[in-house]
Amino acid sequence: MERISPEKVEKAIKLYVKQLGLENGFKQYRIMKLFNEIAGESVLKHITKKTIHERKLFVFFDSAIARNQIFMQRSEIVKNINERYGEYIIEEIILK
Repeated sequence: MERISPEKVEKAIKLYVKQLGLENGFKQYRIMKLFNEIAGESVLKHITKKTIHERKLFVFFDSAIARNQIFMQRSEIVKNINERYGEYIIEEIILK
């Protein structure tokens, strides 16, 4: 029985995801997960909605204090997301 290398499996999965048109959804999921890791639990409790549109991450809050906390760090968060993602994927965070 021939062994399949992990590299070949990864390529096959990426191709399958692309053919199904799910590539964008996976990108958005990964970006949201990175944002959650960077922002921290105390801020996440006050986020009501997150969306991505045209390289902009929109984050909606129910607390002005949490929003201000992210406002002060938003350029650093964008930089961290792009570095961890491995490409320039988000250009700004818009807080509402």
